[in-house]
Amino acid sequence: MIGDTKIYNNIEVSIMRKLNRGIAIVLAMAMTVSMATGCGDKKEVTGSLDSATKTDADAAESGSGEASDLTIDEYIAKYAAGVTLGDYKGIEYEYAPAEVTDEDVQNQVDSFVSSCTTYDEDKTSTAKNGDIVNIDFVGTVDGEEFEGGNTEGAGYDLTLGSGSFIDDFEEQVEGHKAGDTFDVNVTFPENYGNEELNGKDAVFKTTLNFIKIPVEAEYNDDLVAANTSYKTTAEYEASIREELNASNEATALSSAQNVVMTSVINKATIENVSEDEVNDLADEIITQLKTQASTYGIEFTTFISYYYGFSDEASFQEYVVEVCEESVKEKMVVCAIAQTENITIDADEEEAYIKKLAEDNDATVDAVKEQYSSEDLMYYTLADKVMTFLLENGKKTESTEAAEPEASTETASEASTEATEASSSEEATEAAE
Repeated sequence: MIGDTKIYNNIEVSIMRKLNRGIAIVLAMAMTVSMATGCGDKKEVTGSLDSATKTDADAAESGSGEASDLTIDEYIAKYAAGVTLGDYKGIEYEYAPAEVTDEDVQNQVDSFVSSCTTYDEDKTSTAKNGDIVNIDFVGTVDGEEFEGGNTEGAGYDLTLGSGSFIDDFEEQVEGHKAGDTFDVNVTFPENYGNEELNGKDAVFKTTLNFIKIPVEAEYNDDLVAANTSYKTTAEYEASIREELNASNEATALSSAQNVVMTSVINKATIENVSEDEVNDLADEIITQLKTQASTYGIEFTTFISYYYGFSDEASFQEYVVEVCEESVKEKMVVCAIAQTENITIDADEEEAYIKKLAEDNDATVDAVKEQYSSEDLMYYTLADKVMTFLLENGKKTESTEAAEPEASTETASEASTEATEASSSEEATEAAE
């Protein structure tokens, strides 16, 4: 696969605030996130309430662990123990979705038109800086091919001057025409992230297939009808506005939930946090991230440095443990509120939650149930209901002077935000390709 060659310097990371496809993707650090990023925004789980609601999938090991035998009441009692709640009603928060402007809609239209660009093949001109060229190459080090360094004739589109490839690879393509085969000589960086290639001189036997000449699409009803489920530009633009409004509302809700839950956690006294649960969760996350790094052919230290800014595994492990501890504390506070307010959930509510989760993530209900543990969904369904209670019993403001989370729990919200970004690691890799 072309992206596996990793001969690029600058990876353009695509950050996804919420899943939109493929919830079968392991979410790594995002699995620790719940209320702090918004109950309606990211909850990847399946669940059971009692023996009557368990399914075959619940009985088997799936998702983040084995199915729980606890009923919802037993679960609440387990996690509420050791929590003394402070004030959790009347918390001030802002809910002010950003207005969708004509410029916002136009930006989406422009992006759509750009995605519909077609290309002519120029096989006579000389390649120059700024051109998009289609090339094939075979990379060797000391005369031996290395894994992932061969396009295998599939063709690779490269914009000359983009700095996507290492060293001066792109400059050496300039000046060639379609049909030319030539050697590109480069040196991998010392910290490239692959022990077999770090600092090594490499030769890429390269063939320039053609120069791609973009032909911009014309925005009209025909283009919309041919490439979307809408028939006219007016219908399409109305759908864009609706989607942007929904996105802005979700962002505003997530922000409000973060403020409220962080405040609630900060005001509570939380004792007897399970060290075993925290460490087990942290170990699972680290294992999943190491698997991701291995899949992409990247050393783990390079992976965590690029995505999280940590230079060594020990400090990163400490950070992950802190994130997991905040997650467990949050779960304890949610259950304490549920116990105090007699909030519970039934099988119908859980199934409705699973269905919404599946719809939000463009997945099937079965996929959700197969991917995530029954205990987790039981909790997240409950957490969603508790969060709704907290917002309904809070003080919503329309100003921009909404209450901010207390500094002592800043780690929880920041860690949760960064954890959410980890869920985009697969998207980031696809962007690199």
